Amino acid sequence: MKISADFEMIKKTWEDFVISGNIGNHVRKPIIDSWLRCQRAGLDPRALNRTPTVSEDNFRKRLEQNQLLLDVSIPFMVELQEFVNKSGFSTTLTDPNGVILELICDQAILKEAFTKNLVRGSIWNEHMAGTNATGLAIDLLQPIQVIGAEHYYECYHELTCSAAPILDANGKLLGVMDMAGPKEMAYPHTLGMVVAATKAISRQLCIAESHRQVDLTNHYLRTLIDSMTDGVVAVDLKGKIIGINSQGAKILKTTTFESYGKNILEIMDGETILDHNGDVPPSFEEKDKHIITKSKKINCLINSKLILHDNGTVAGAVATLKDLDKTIQVSEKAKRKGTRFTFDDIIGESSELLRSVHLSQIAAKGSATVLLEGESGTGKEMFAQAIHNAHQSDQPFIAINCAGIPESLIESVLFGYEEGSFTGASKHGKIGKFELARGGTIFLDEIGEMPLNTQTILLRVLQERYIQRIGGNKDIPIDVRVIAATNKNLAEEVKKGRFRQDLYYRLNVLQINIPPLRKRKKDIPILAEFFLRDITQTCGKYIEPLHPSTIATMQEYEWPGNVRQFKNAIEQAVNFTETNRIDNYFIASYLPNINAELTPKENLPVQKKIIETLTEQPNVDLKNIELTTIKKALALFSERKKAAEYLGISRSTLYRKMKLYHLED
Repeated sequence: MKISADFEMIKKTWEDFVISGNIGNHVRKPIIDSWLRCQRAGLDPRALNRTPTVSEDNFRKRLEQNQLLLDVSIPFMVELQEFVNKSGFSTTLTDPNGVILELICDQAILKEAFTKNLVRGSIWNEHMAGTNATGLAIDLLQPIQVIGAEHYYECYHELTCSAAPILDANGKLLGVMDMAGPKEMAYPHTLGMVVAATKAISRQLCIAESHRQVDLTNHYLRTLIDSMTDGVVAVDLKGKIIGINSQGAKILKTTTFESYGKNILEIMDGETILDHNGDVPPSFEEKDKHIITKSKKINCLINSKLILHDNGTVAGAVATLKDLDKTIQVSEKAKRKGTRFTFDDIIGESSELLRSVHLSQIAAKGSATVLLEGESGTGKEMFAQAIHNAHQSDQPFIAINCAGIPESLIESVLFGYEEGSFTGASKHGKIGKFELARGGTIFLDEIGEMPLNTQTILLRVLQERYIQRIGGNKDIPIDVRVIAATNKNLAEEVKKGRFRQDLYYRLNVLQINIPPLRKRKKDIPILAEFFLRDITQTCGKYIEPLHPSTIATMQEYEWPGNVRQFKNAIEQAVNFTETNRIDNYFIASYLPNINAELTPKENLPVQKKIIETLTEQPNVDLKNIELTTIKKALALFSERKKAAEYLGISRSTLYRKMKLYHLED
């Protein structure tokens, strides 16, 4: 139909259709077909006052689902509206279902637009709004203009609408743009402007989708490269690092974050990927090279490849790095007996930690007894293994938890026994831990929990350097290094009479304090990156590097469980997160409550509850309360371990108390 057509003739045709169902020759076929569909659907052309709208929640979801469409389309809508400024026109953008997502119009016609229900959230498909340009563009997937009485509902006969669909590269409908105004202002160029805008929007969306696919491909490639066991470094023609995986950063003693944008010669000296002038050589071959980083010299196997432009000119280079020293260490690690940690496995750069490492390295050179003091979870056994492996990696390393052995058995465990020594003993006798550790190291963990009787025997062993098995009379010389560890202050335990002073001095030859995590918060970003990489590789997930704000949140927490608790928290976060990142919201939800400074009273061990109660009840019989509490624990739990946990004491202490109160049977 031409714009110059007689509006009254169309109006009369519409009235004839409404009254008698007759349709003249002045109406276009798409309009007639739409009228008939509306009539068959039972729509009353004179009944509608306003088109319905979706709920607020539904509208909000549609905005989220079509955010990219809105971001690309709104600038074009603003530009279109400027062309028809103050002419009574409005521009709308709908989703594929005809729901208006955005409306731009003159302030002067806002009230009129509301009357016509040209508002966000209103539904303009054919089923809800009858014959209209938006509804027809959805059905036909073609641009169309609807003028005056061509609209099925009489309330829209004063409008002219020009609509065009927005399609993706495959022809799928993404949305519809529509310009509506007074029917007297109907011109062909209005539809032409809308069509031009929708085509431009479609092109922009195709470009955005193409970029998204490229980003996804890059993401896959980065994940693939980062999962490689070899280091990978990419540089441009000037030697600037444009890509490095976590293993490459580890080999070069840097981090991926610090490396990007730096010249590779700032990180290492000598000739590596580049020659001495900082240029890419014309050819490469796989060869062993010594890389000198800021902190150490590394023996590497380097395999480099040139990156070429289409015209054959050099763009840069990619190199794979294999740390030969680490390869040797791995094979050496397989030879170790009962240990796996070395000083290289101790992660951190804080001065407090480095001092402890330095003292441990000095201690490792000799054979003197070492006392490691530190809170639970600080890594005392890791230090003990590192001291052992520095010079005794081919010798046995025997670890004993002094708190986990009943007092009645600890001597037989440490020193062994002869056949028939006691009821239940093996008829062949048994070798003790000290003998098993001969030539190597015995690690006495939680030495502060050792019973006083056993402390006396241990003191004699350390002084005379020989043992006797239980039930035997033969002196067995021992050549072992003793490393003891405790989370208690042994000097205070000596004052309280719970630890022998002479044994303390015998053990405290080389004392090394392992700092708690709250005193080495500088190490939290390093530990977080290390644990995140290690845990994600184990469970096969990709997690983005932690944001600095998330690291800062972690640094605010005191971490009473130290490195052990910190690693467990990272592992929990990696396993529970359903996205590829760990943010502050997740930290607040899953990791320890950083605002909690006091442990809830109901979670305190029974022993601590009793102490709190006694402070409010003077002149009570402490022994009777202790006896009653222990009896209750033993009645509740058949396993001594669980009873000890319930009481908040070690098993050896429980056994000692049971003997004191004659509760052994």
